[in-house]
Amino acid sequence: MDLSNNEKRMLKALRSRPADTWTLDEVLSACQWDDQAYVAGSGLALAEHGLVDIDTTKSTIWSLGPEGLAAIEQGLLEQRIWDWLQGQSEDERGMKDLQASGITSKQETGVGIGLLKGLGCALEQGRFSVPDNADAIIVTLVARKSFLEQCQSGANESDLDGDLLAHFKKRKGLIEATDGTTRTWTLSDAGRKFSESKLEERLQVVEITPELLQGEDWREADFKAYDVQLDAPVPAGGRPHPMMALIERIRAFSWKWALMKLREILSKPRDGTWMRCSSHKIILPVKCRTHSI
Repeated sequence: MDLSNNEKRMLKALRSRPADTWTLDEVLSACQWDDQAYVAGSGLALAEHGLVDIDTTKSTIWSLGPEGLAAIEQGLLEQRIWDWLQGQSEDERGMKDLQASGITSKQETGVGIGLLKGLGCALEQGRFSVPDNADAIIVTLVARKSFLEQCQSGANESDLDGDLLAHFKKRKGLIEATDGTTRTWTLSDAGRKFSESKLEERLQVVEITPELLQGEDWREADFKAYDVQLDAPVPAGGRPHPMMALIERIRAFSWKWALMKLREILSKPRDGTWMRCSSHKIILPVKCRTHSI
């Protein structure tokens, strides 16, 4: 079993904690890599050799959208209106007072009224009425703020409150979903028993160059085998040159013109006898020979 240097390095890192399940960040740190493509490629090759087991989990990550980022900086719309109501007397809680306060824009006012009604505030004769027991409203507002803060750095859907997630899904631009795949790597029994002496990293030569032969490193290098039985990839065909279409048209026209002239020449009378010409065959009465064109 021939392993590449990257595969040897990853297997050696996993063997340092043989009973653990390794995440992507842990493998990157242990192997001193900065590109997850190395982990994906080496891990897949080790799994094909039966040295590593890969566990794949699909997940949905929720993060803040444009409106969510604005809500973190300025506060949620319902929170801003609620704070304004708390500072107003009953006579100063009208719609005109809200619009004059500058707390909300014209587009936000209608949405804000609906959100407050959902919290338990009523709008009677153009004025807001706040319930006597506002503890439930305060708890809901705090929970919504905490939810957005949880999504600020990206949160797995399984870690979020289902009711709050359903609520914010209905509000445009506050949160956004990203489907992702999480992989972990665990040593198999064959990986634990793999000989330590075979994990030494060596120079591997894929292509022999004049520069390589001029030095001495190639004497101790491993030359990667090339299987001549493998099918070479077929390069994708490019677009034809624009002149090719014109060339094909000229070629077709020339061929038709040549056939027309040939029929014209062969159809002329010879020895007082006209020759019979069809679209596929020209019959020559002289010596009764038939030629296909």
